[in-house]
Amino acid sequence: MDENKEKLHFIIYTLTKGNKNKWVRREVILALIYYFSQQNILNYFCTPTPSIWKDKIKFINISYEAITDLNYLLDNEYIAEILLSVRGLSIFIVGYSIKKYIDYSFPEEEQRKIREVIEDKEIIITDNGIIIDNLEIDLTNLKKVKYTAKPYIIRTLNFL
Repeated sequence: MDENKEKLHFIIYTLTKGNKNKWVRREVILALIYYFSQQNILNYFCTPTPSIWKDKIKFINISYEAITDLNYLLDNEYIAEILLSVRGLSIFIVGYSIKKYIDYSFPEEEQRKIREVIEDKEIIITDNGIIIDNLEIDLTNLKKVKYTAKPYIIRTLNFL
């Protein structure tokens, strides 16, 4: 298991306090992936992507690599996933919990930094992200990516 997958597992483990009967919402995990990627604790590239956030379609910063890593953890039964149907919402609420415990090999300093942000803190899901104590993580704050392109002319062989 690579370091990013271990860190994702550690984030879920810390939020659920290792209790297999506690769950953390997907929105919280997505916001923390974005935040910890910006802090260079996770090594993911987040891009603006249309997604459903609080029952509304919005562009939010998501890492597809992180989604793939979450799916790896699910497929190999390191974490569990629950889907809840809620009256009044047109989508499922997705939650994650710990299924298998692992030994973490990434630096203790990074574990401490993750714990400082999320351990024993109240997390509120907002219209644009999450709030942890006084820290606001805004997933809808889209950064413009500089892009330049040159025209490409396709060369063809002319047969007469």
